[in-house]
Amino acid sequence: MQRVTREGMVADLIDGSDWSLMVLGPNQKSLDAQFLNESSRLPLHLSFCLQQNPATSRAQVPFASIPFFSLCKGLFLPLAGLAPDRIAQFFGFSFAQSKTERQTLIQDFLGRDLGLSRRQKIACVLGDPFWGGRVGLKRDSLMGLLASMQFTTRSQQLDQLRRVGDVAFLFAENATPIKSEPALTAGEVLETLFHLPKVGKARKLAILRSLFRRMGKLEAYFTIKLILRRAGIEHRYEGDTTASILGHLFDCDPQAVRHAMALTDVFQVVELLEAHGEEGLKTVRLKPLVPFRPALAGGVTDDLTQFPVWVERKYDGIRLLLHKSTDAWGGVLCGAYSRTRSDFIEQIPGLERTLHMLPSSQVILDGELYGTVLTEDGLRPATVYEVFSSIQGGAGRPVQLKYAAFDLLYLNGLDLTGKSLRDRRQFLSQLVSAPHLQTLPIPIALAQGQMAQNKEDVNRYYHHFRAQGYEGIVVKALDGVYLMDQRDPNWRKRKPEITLDLVLLGAVYAVTTQAQKGMFGSYIIGARDERGGFVDIGDVAGVDRHRDMDIQSLIMREGLATGRRLERASASGVRPGFELRPFIVVTVKFEGIVRDQTTQKLSLRDPKLVTIRSDKAASECDSVREMEEMMLRGRLG
Repeated sequence: MQRVTREGMVADLIDGSDWSLMVLGPNQKSLDAQFLNESSRLPLHLSFCLQQNPATSRAQVPFASIPFFSLCKGLFLPLAGLAPDRIAQFFGFSFAQSKTERQTLIQDFLGRDLGLSRRQKIACVLGDPFWGGRVGLKRDSLMGLLASMQFTTRSQQLDQLRRVGDVAFLFAENATPIKSEPALTAGEVLETLFHLPKVGKARKLAILRSLFRRMGKLEAYFTIKLILRRAGIEHRYEGDTTASILGHLFDCDPQAVRHAMALTDVFQVVELLEAHGEEGLKTVRLKPLVPFRPALAGGVTDDLTQFPVWVERKYDGIRLLLHKSTDAWGGVLCGAYSRTRSDFIEQIPGLERTLHMLPSSQVILDGELYGTVLTEDGLRPATVYEVFSSIQGGAGRPVQLKYAAFDLLYLNGLDLTGKSLRDRRQFLSQLVSAPHLQTLPIPIALAQGQMAQNKEDVNRYYHHFRAQGYEGIVVKALDGVYLMDQRDPNWRKRKPEITLDLVLLGAVYAVTTQAQKGMFGSYIIGARDERGGFVDIGDVAGVDRHRDMDIQSLIMREGLATGRRLERASASGVRPGFELRPFIVVTVKFEGIVRDQTTQKLSLRDPKLVTIRSDKAASECDSVREMEEMMLRGRLG
């Protein structure tokens, strides 16, 4: 990839003398974008960048780098996973996907001298050129910008959007050249986008209009993806990859990076590494009201070899981390954070009052919000769907909400995550054993469990909790520390294998004319393979029209259609559909797992789509190995 510069465009302003004097003039105290634009005939986005960060010499002009087209084709395009025919259709060239692994590609990119700063490279890898800033531009704003450039109506745009399925493809379709001449540099695009959050919406759109006028199809497509933060890797779901990359880049322990990332955003972690190296990560500490993602079970109970272990009931509810913070004046603030760091405290009446009554000033609890339902046959545990519907105010049977605390991570200034489960459990028992906690609006109690000395004990406890109507068990090593934002190999779960959480890999159009049916008659479902990819394991029937519309909305909003068209055989013939980028996770129930004796491919017997798992990422769906183990153990039905 050849590095290019914008020196030809600013040569009349930069001649080796002081840049600020040449641009500001003798009577100006600050840069003015209009003055720059008119006096130098620079494009608006360039004069905007120079206004934000005036250089003092030719060497400091921040635009000299590889072409932006090369960055898009060499990095973003391989990461996007678009179909070759889609690439040819929209961008006008053929592209063969490299078999290079994602992490190898990224490390190669970070190690090359491309004229980009380390921060710019990290921004590209993470797909966030704003470095965590809020740009304030969503799909509707971008469609308005395109309409002003193309003089099209909103209805015309919506027709186009329905056809191409992604606002980024909409911009690509309306850009004429493959790439511009002289080429836009990656430096000027990234510098422009970095400063964009600093100005108002009208100015943002004017600056972007200046950029898009010089962009070809591929550049326009990935600029939209960058604005929407959907280029690069999705670090929210790939913490191990990001931590490994940063550890390699800054020569530090990836585990320390991962721990810091769990407590703050990745950009703050990079700033600390740049300023202080690995020592800087020690300043990131666990504190109440700082949300983080919890530890997750990382295995199954059949692999247990060391005993004794702690076995506790697995509740079918909503995982919540409860935070309480008290200041020197007695003021109390509380939070109830989900796995995605969303705060549920306002949605659950009575929970804040319950936290106020905890006998501690500073606390972080890990546990499950669950519930019971009164039926004709007596009390039974509520399902997760009933719990969620209850806090959303939905119709249905009343749910008596409760909170089962199974871990204590912080207590009165002390971070307990580095202590063993045995010690954490002792602190937890002392905290939540007060009888009054059982009579509050949301009762808090210890998650039920017992010590197991062998596999027979584990099996006995599992059947005990299943007979009570609960989901299963979680088995934990007594000496294990708490691993935030990770799958802990010392936490293992067991539940009845009647459902799987799988990812949608494609959507197949419906052929029925029934009014209550949706656009899609079925979906292609996939499970994780050993390499982190996804394997097609067959089709699952569609859902009702309303749920189908939810899936359509997700496909449109997240730009999940890759453009690759497909066909699936059915009893009524071949039906058309299209490929989806792995993103939507759904729970599928079924009657069994079968293996084709010719292809050895696994599939589900009579699968039915139960619900969309909006709380799960594609990387968290069940694996092919888990399916094989389920089939071999014969524990279905």
